[in-house]
Amino acid sequence: MGKTYKYDEEMHVPFWLPAASLYVPADTPRHKGAIIAVKKRIKTGRFRHIDQNHCIIFTLKLLVHLSVTIMDYFKEPVSGDKVRTIGNHTFTWTDQHIPKSQTDPLRFECDELGAAAVKKIQSIHEQLRSEGHQVNRGDLFETLSQYHDQDDDLSQLWQETHHVPEWVDWEQIARGQRFFYRYALANLIGFAFQGFVGENSASTSVVEVLARTGGFSTRVLRRRLLETFQLVLQVTHSLEYIKPGGSGHRSIIRVRLLHSMVRQQILKVAASKCRFFDQDTHGIPINILDSIHAIATFSCNHAWLQLPCMGITPDPQEVEDYIALWRYVAHVIGSPQEYYTSAAQAKAVMESLAYNELFVTPTSVVIGHNFVEALKDLPPINISDGFIQAASRQLNGHEICDQLGMGRPGLYAYACFTGHCWMVSVLAMMQQWIPSFDERMIQLCREGLHGAIIHSNQGLGGEGEEWADGGDVVVL
Repeated sequence: MGKTYKYDEEMHVPFWLPAASLYVPADTPRHKGAIIAVKKRIKTGRFRHIDQNHCIIFTLKLLVHLSVTIMDYFKEPVSGDKVRTIGNHTFTWTDQHIPKSQTDPLRFECDELGAAAVKKIQSIHEQLRSEGHQVNRGDLFETLSQYHDQDDDLSQLWQETHHVPEWVDWEQIARGQRFFYRYALANLIGFAFQGFVGENSASTSVVEVLARTGGFSTRVLRRRLLETFQLVLQVTHSLEYIKPGGSGHRSIIRVRLLHSMVRQQILKVAASKCRFFDQDTHGIPINILDSIHAIATFSCNHAWLQLPCMGITPDPQEVEDYIALWRYVAHVIGSPQEYYTSAAQAKAVMESLAYNELFVTPTSVVIGHNFVEALKDLPPINISDGFIQAASRQLNGHEICDQLGMGRPGLYAYACFTGHCWMVSVLAMMQQWIPSFDERMIQLCREGLHGAIIHSNQGLGGEGEEWADGGDVVVL
């Protein structure tokens, strides 16, 4: 007789079903095991004390298992010695993927032009203060815009960020912007619980920078997340926003200057405190590898790590368009853009960095917990911690969530997340079938998210469209 175990210990049958004498073979699939257990309980009369609510919850759990089984069944088989797995994503390592030996040197490179520009701006501020003028130290972009024609470094940065590369197709960029709002309800969940909770919490370089800029505070972290959301919303709003001189374009330059200033501050403190930041391990703070990883996360994770887990398969052209948008963002923010010339190449970069760089540390556990606390009840969705845990586990896998110390939610939370997946997948199908409905949903999500995240008191407090320079670091 084969190895056996109690069903409700290993298969997670609700605790109110008595376990006595009910065993299921260890190799039995989850959904079949559930049916066997129910039949045995009915046959032995042990099912009589279960009320209607228990039956409904058990049915929802069974539907969750069936959904996972169906999704696994239709996944493309992957075989061979070069198979790699990141959470729930399995892929084959190819020649397009980048080994760690080639990405590690990028830790010790940074945005030299941005760093030089920040030094020039700071010297201009010092001169203005010595002349009795009031200066806002955080308003780096305004100083750049006023003095870029009076200094070589500032002029070079201004010209670089305002130059439009030949490969930019504004119609394609506009289509890429629509991609974000077309699947907005799914993208937000994936963005928060796979991109932030999973990717950033387990990325050691990001975690170390957050820890040294006050990132442990839930209140501060919540605002940083909102500011990052604001940047994404401005980048994806319209062509007017992303073209040179637009609100989104200015915000990208502000983030570039901010990152250079934060890097300067961390290195200054590290020079006097040798243990403040381990450059031998993590490289330069906010380095080139970090920026490549961030752009890959923002441009690729929706299409391959998030939406498919919610039952949505984007059109390949949509993915190409969205990656083209973020390739342009990479150009403006000072990150190498040659890694995103095609969707296939960008996907390989995303998989390479996710596989090479994700590593959970004790600091990751603390920041992972604070991510959950910061996202809990965050407008406009106002979701519970149970839903956050269920979504994080479904999108990232149990292994990384266990390493981050994330709790195991109950049946109801998983049922709610499954309901969300069904809703967004049905919406996606309807938008594909009805173009007018698609247009209306894109417009509704664009206006609703801008109002909730940027202008509402529950969001950034109605501070307007301009991104605030006063923060420490944006999670990008």
